[in-house]
Amino acid sequence: MNNFKDKNGLTIEVDCQVLVPEPNETDIHIFEFVGMVDDILDNGNVIVSDGDGDFFEIEAERLEIIES
Repeated sequence: MNNFKDKNGLTIEVDCQVLVPEPNETDIHIFEFVGMVDDILDNGNVIVSDGDGDFFEIEAERLEIIES
């Protein structure tokens, strides 16, 4: 398994809570949000679910883990 890091160098794992940033021109989300990591793909992208149960694929290095 690959170890992909967030923007602060922390290792992202399934079930981590993360801050998804404001979208760029290629994103399908429309604002920043806090979500849950549901899957980590081999290409370094992360599948994040929002509070409505929608899923988004985003690059790991753009995310920020929220530590509790």
